[in-house]
Amino acid sequence: MRKIIKFLFYILFIAILIYSGILLFRFFTAKTEITPVRTPSVAMVDSISMTSRTEGKYFEVYNNGTWEKIFIKGTNIGSSTPGRWFTEFPADRELYYSWLKEIGEMNLNTIRLYTLFDPAFYQILKEYNENPENPTIKVIQEIWPDDFVPGCNFHNSTYKTNYKREVERVIDALHGNLQEPGRAFRAYGNYSADVSPYILGILIGREFEPEEVESTNSKSPDFTSFSGNYVKIDTGTPTEVWLAELCDFAQGYSQMAYSWQYPVGFVSWPTLDPLDHPTEQEPKDISAIPAYNDREEINPDRFYKGPENIAGFFGAYHIYPNYPDFMNNEPGFSDVADEDGSFKYLGYLKNFMEIHPPYPAIVAEFGISTSLNTAHINPDGFHHGGISEDDQGPKIIRMVDGILDMGYGGSIIFSWADEWAKKTWNTEPYMSPWERHVLWKNAMDPEQNYGILSVEPDHVKFTGASYKTIDSIEVDVDEAFLYLSIDVPDINWDKFDLNLGIDTIYRDKGESKFPLKDSPTLPSGVEFLLKIKSKDDAKLQVIPSYNRGKFSYYSKSSDKGIFEDINPVVNRERFTLDKRRFPEIKSNQSILNYGEFDPFKENYNSLAHWYYDETSEKIVVRLPWMLLGVTDPSKGTVAYDETKYLKDPDSANFLTAYPKCAEETPDYSIEDAESMDDWERLRTAETDGFLFYLKWSNGDKQYFQNKQELYMWEHWEEPSYRYRLKTSYNILKEYFLTIN
Repeated sequence: MRKIIKFLFYILFIAILIYSGILLFRFFTAKTEITPVRTPSVAMVDSISMTSRTEGKYFEVYNNGTWEKIFIKGTNIGSSTPGRWFTEFPADRELYYSWLKEIGEMNLNTIRLYTLFDPAFYQILKEYNENPENPTIKVIQEIWPDDFVPGCNFHNSTYKTNYKREVERVIDALHGNLQEPGRAFRAYGNYSADVSPYILGILIGREFEPEEVESTNSKSPDFTSFSGNYVKIDTGTPTEVWLAELCDFAQGYSQMAYSWQYPVGFVSWPTLDPLDHPTEQEPKDISAIPAYNDREEINPDRFYKGPENIAGFFGAYHIYPNYPDFMNNEPGFSDVADEDGSFKYLGYLKNFMEIHPPYPAIVAEFGISTSLNTAHINPDGFHHGGISEDDQGPKIIRMVDGILDMGYGGSIIFSWADEWAKKTWNTEPYMSPWERHVLWKNAMDPEQNYGILSVEPDHVKFTGASYKTIDSIEVDVDEAFLYLSIDVPDINWDKFDLNLGIDTIYRDKGESKFPLKDSPTLPSGVEFLLKIKSKDDAKLQVIPSYNRGKFSYYSKSSDKGIFEDINPVVNRERFTLDKRRFPEIKSNQSILNYGEFDPFKENYNSLAHWYYDETSEKIVVRLPWMLLGVTDPSKGTVAYDETKYLKDPDSANFLTAYPKCAEETPDYSIEDAESMDDWERLRTAETDGFLFYLKWSNGDKQYFQNKQELYMWEHWEEPSYRYRLKTSYNILKEYFLTIN
């Protein structure tokens, strides 16, 4: 037996030696797998490195020894994420890589950055582009000038010096040669990734306001020409000279410090174009002066390349179809058509290109917002918001087709992702306190909803901590909406009538009667009334004293049962010098659209407010916070201002309040409070409480819910959110594949 055990031991020992030998042999003979790295092609022209240049009206990129003409297919990337401002740059490498991956798969070739990003972005850009499996993505890097201009004069010596220093920082960063320890309101860190081969161009400036241009031109009258080595102006305005000087400085510094040139360009918009727009000029008193959007100009025809500029020069213009008003009102724009008919946007593109010099003109901002409501009506249906995700794609495609047909050098969609930090002229006053509005998404704000990538609350309704059942009503909230789910069995749309009163503030104020015959007196006054009669007839109405559409923001006690639509002006009335009148246009924000609003459902409609779930026999509603007068859902703040306004208020002075329980709450059940202390707190304290009163009839069936039970939701200091590609993404992905 011992001999057998000894023999088996020797056999095992020999087997181990043989196996170890095989492993060692494989280790020493195996070839090390090296991940291939794509090396960018760099041209040397007169000892200057280049990977891009302008030629005629287009850009060219250097690829394996040849210059290839490209049409810029791009998207703008913003620097804010939910809960953060534009100057709080994310350092999320995985986020940046996912964005680049999805942008590349969308068949785009360019991104535009408004300012220097966190070092993490440039590290990921380099890694992404070095992977031969990824399509190369180029960058147009803007260098953002400070918004505050001392003396409103761009030629202020301190302002100009500081901006030139920022130009140096950004170019150093692009070459992986900047260590910035820290600074306020700007990105900083260790910029070690050299991404210079992937820079398509450098942009100087931003959308200048007419008053900035006017003031600079007035205060610096001696700056009328600039003869630079790279950019020059023979005769121009002081603002144009400032742009030329800074473009010249950027290209000069790049060549001096790195023997590298990029095409340089400036940013402008139709407000400052050199065209004459008679419909934008309004009479004032006796004398006529140019209106805001036809008052000053930046004329592209005054800029020229200097003798040492071999990379080129270009203009980048933000051109939207719905603003300024002359985009809608100039009669000549209607004379231009595409295969779908008359198209005013195309008319403007044509007129502007006809006066543009023979260097590239890029439409560096254009897009379609998918907000629930609009801030400006366009006669061709290209409104400032209020357009579905399904329609976003085709409308962008029609604009890109026009940009191509009119000979522009590229199109850069605004924007890649929704940004909660943005604002619109007619929503800004109602997001208060202003410093907290990044903590929630205003679904009614067009500027916050331009993205191809939706940035939205990460919430499963009627499941979380804020979910509550109040008799036959389920209530929930997230960072964008108040949700309601109402039990309505065996619904008969031919005879259906639902009225849901919502008391949002001060229990002793508001309307105490429904607009129904023999309506009982409600225990407290309501500010809003949800009315649903059919799939085509649903509204959220408001009491007259709290109607934002009439610039009224206080709750007045009433028992008249009067509710009205919220119908604010979105296009202001205009009078022209030749006495033409363009009447104001209003947009009814009370109308509630029917459809499935869960983006993961087959019949998803991004503009929907409500639907009927036949399986559960529930009406499910989502109401955006601003529609309910809530100015900050993260704290429960609502609008309340007894000032008499004639226009939208200034957000800095607009008054708000927390909804407050009345001192007497007779129908409130003490069993709903855990203790007498809780009862007193709910009865008298300021709190974010809503009350709901429901009455519906369905033929012979009727239901009335009169119990007063307060709904309070939990506040937050950090929003939850997710990223989701909008339904327009795949539409645009297929389209851009066809553009070479």
